[in-house]
Amino acid sequence: MPIENRNLLVGTRLVANYKKQRYVCTIEAAEGGEGVVYVLEDGTRHKSPSAAGSKVMGGGAVNGWRFWGLEGEEPAAATEPAAAAAKPAKARKSRKLIYKLPNQAGVAEGKTKWFCTACLKSFVVEGDSEPQVCPEGHLIDDPELTGSVGTVEAEG
Repeated sequence: MPIENRNLLVGTRLVANYKKQRYVCTIEAAEGGEGVVYVLEDGTRHKSPSAAGSKVMGGGAVNGWRFWGLEGEEPAAATEPAAAAAKPAKARKSRKLIYKLPNQAGVAEGKTKWFCTACLKSFVVEGDSEPQVCPEGHLIDDPELTGSVGTVEAEG
């Protein structure tokens, strides 16, 4: 759940789930007592929640106020108008993370080349049977990765 009140107190713990891992960021007083810093579990200190989120994501731009949530806060339940609640939910087409590449040129006989959209890597397997997991460990139908796609906003 995005953080709306940006006046966070020293000692507040922020949490985020990224790539199936939970991260914690603690707010501490900055050296000299002016302002705060955002400290990750590995001890790295950051000037903003966005910088701490960027570190978690391996350097990607992120809006820290949306990336982190307050520890103990549960995401708000979605509320629907009564008319919308009465309608049956549409069936959602599931997407597979791993698919067979259409161009098999250059692949040895008896092997098949596949592509994982989670790690953006191709790999070759024996035979023609569909792999259920890529070499990086992504499942073909991982619900966390095949769910609705959100966007990460960069700070401006």
